[in-house]
Amino acid sequence: MIDETLDYQWRKIKNGKPFLGVVNLEISPNDNQNEIIEEYNGDGWIGMGYLASIPAETEPGKAGFTDWKKAVQKGLEFAFSKTEAKWTVKIKKAAGLIATDTNPTILGYTVILAFCKQANIELDVALLQKIEDFTFKSWEAKNYEKIPNFIDLKYEDCL
Repeated sequence: MIDETLDYQWRKIKNGKPFLGVVNLEISPNDNQNEIIEEYNGDGWIGMGYLASIPAETEPGKAGFTDWKKAVQKGLEFAFSKTEAKWTVKIKKAAGLIATDTNPTILGYTVILAFCKQANIELDVALLQKIEDFTFKSWEAKNYEKIPNFIDLKYEDCL
């Protein structure tokens, strides 16, 4: 079951371009190591105008959401690097509007914001602005087809 009170949404319009990410994370302290548990339970792609969400399993012939999953992990890796504490994160939902408002970088950034909010981590304002500016560039030069590296602020090819 998903606790919808943990849904976190980031939505902006910048220079006429839309940005939308919705994530749901359950985080708890971990004594030993950072742990990411994927418990996606979305419906996949339903149709234009509907939120697409990463499904529990990829069905043959349907969108696999591999780039979204990698970006969510990259967002969490960045967030983990900003705290000495160790965490267990269950990813329950990652959703958006495919090809119009949401791309991997937007979801990764949304994860960073959601994690920091739940873990009460305050990022340096200047660093947060750099990451947001990086996210705003995600619709340029086919960056929407790439995976974000939030630590180095560069886009990498999806492997």
